[in-house]
Amino acid sequence: MSLGRAIPLWQDGVEFDAATRRSTGRRSAVDGVVESDVVIVGGGYTGLWTAFYLKQLAPQLSISIVESQFVGFGGSGRNGGWCSAFLPMSPNEMSAEHGAQAMRFLQDQMFATVDEIARVAQVHNIACDFHKGGTITSASNPAHVERLHHYIDDWHAAGFSTTDMTWESAEQISQRIHVSSTLGGMYSPHCAVVNPWKLVTGLARTVESLGVVIFEDSRALAIEPRRVVLERGEVRAKWVVNALESFTSQLPEGKRKIVPLYSLMVATEPLSESVWRSLGWTHRETFADGRNMVTYAQRTADGRIAFGGRGAPYHFGSSISDSYDRNTTIHGRLEQTVQEIFPQVADARFTHHWGGPVGAPRDWHAFANVDATTGLCAGGGYVGDGVALSSLVGRTLAHQIADTGDALTRSALVNHQSKKWEFEPLRWLGVNSLLALTEYADKAERRTHRPMKRLLALRDGLLG
Repeated sequence: MSLGRAIPLWQDGVEFDAATRRSTGRRSAVDGVVESDVVIVGGGYTGLWTAFYLKQLAPQLSISIVESQFVGFGGSGRNGGWCSAFLPMSPNEMSAEHGAQAMRFLQDQMFATVDEIARVAQVHNIACDFHKGGTITSASNPAHVERLHHYIDDWHAAGFSTTDMTWESAEQISQRIHVSSTLGGMYSPHCAVVNPWKLVTGLARTVESLGVVIFEDSRALAIEPRRVVLERGEVRAKWVVNALESFTSQLPEGKRKIVPLYSLMVATEPLSESVWRSLGWTHRETFADGRNMVTYAQRTADGRIAFGGRGAPYHFGSSISDSYDRNTTIHGRLEQTVQEIFPQVADARFTHHWGGPVGAPRDWHAFANVDATTGLCAGGGYVGDGVALSSLVGRTLAHQIADTGDALTRSALVNHQSKKWEFEPLRWLGVNSLLALTEYADKAERRTHRPMKRLLALRDGLLG
C-alpha cells in the first residue's frame, strides 16, 4: 500500500516548511523573560478555550499562551471532527464515583456545550463547517445489537430519554445512511461535525483579538509554580495552566499521568454526486460501526469520507514521534473498513493518511484542576472526546481561576486525580494487551456473532 499525503486532510493547503513540517507565517517565540497574569502551556483547544472564557470572565487579566510547534499542531488540528456531547466516562461510572446528581449536571453541561461551540463560532465568525446532524452507531453484527441495546438501556436507566438516545431499526438507519449491512443502531442528536483545523485556528485569531498573546516555537521544559521554563526563556505568572493533553507525557513528571494512544485516519477524494445519492448521509451525522475497536467517520463539507480508528500500538516510554502518524498496516485496515462498510466507494482514491496521539488517564476520567496555593492548573483526559469536552474543561478552569463561584467550579471534573499509570515495561505490556484483547474480541464476534462478554470484562478489569 502506498500512503498518500502525510499531513491531515484538514491542513491541506496550509503552507509547511519542507524540512521541518512547520507552518509558515509563524508567531514569535519567547526569548527571555515574559511576565503575565496567566500562562497557558499548549496552543490547542484546551488552552484556547481557557483563554477565551477567562477573557469573558476577567478581561483585565493578561494571558500568554506558549506552544512548542504551532497552534493546532496536536490533536486539535488533526482529529476526526466529532463535536460530541459524550464523555469518556459512562453515566454509571460517574454516578458510582460522584453521585447521580453530579453525573446529570455534567452530562447536561456537555449537551449544552455542543450548541455553545456553534454560538461562539457564529458570533466570532469562525467558519469551521459546523453542522449538527447527530450521531449513528450501526450494528453490523448480531453481537453489536445486544451491546448497543445494553448501552442505551443504561442511559435510560440513568434518567435520559429517547430524545437523548434511542434505538433505530435497520430500516430507520438505512434511511439515514446506506451501509453494506445494518441490523439497526443507536442514534443521538447530541453531536455535530466540524473542520477541526478551522476551529482551532479560528479560536486562536479570536483570543488574539481579545488581547491574548500567543507564542509559537516555544517548547516547555518544565511547568512549575508561578513559571514555565522554556528553551529560550521563561514566562512568570500567578496562574500556570497545563493544557498539553497527551503531550504532558513528554515532560519528566508527566510520564505516568497520561499515556499517548495513537488514533489514525484516512480520507477519500471528494466523491461524486451519484455516489452521495447512493450513500444518503444527507444530514452529515457522525458515524461509527458497532465493533469494540473505536471507529469514527464524518461526511466532510467538501464531500469526502474521513474515517478513523484506534488499533495502532502504544510506543514504549510514552514516546511520541511524527513517524508514528503513519502506519501502513493500520491505514490499510482503515481503507479496507471504509470499503467494507461503504462498498459504493470501492473505486475511490484515498488521498490522505495521518494520525496522532490522544491522551488517556489511567481511569479514563477527564479533569479540570486548579490549585490556588501553587497556581498550578491542568485540564485534559479526553481519550479522543476532546472537541467539545475541551470547551467545557476550559470554561471550568476559567471559572475557577476567576473565582466566580459558578456551579461549574463544583462539577465532577474539578480536582479529579487519576491514579498513575504503571512503570515501564508494565505500561507497554498492559496498554498493548488491552488493544490486542479488543482486536481479538472483534475477530471472535465476527466469527461467532456473539458478544465476547467475558473477554471484554477481562479487558475492562485490567483498567480497574
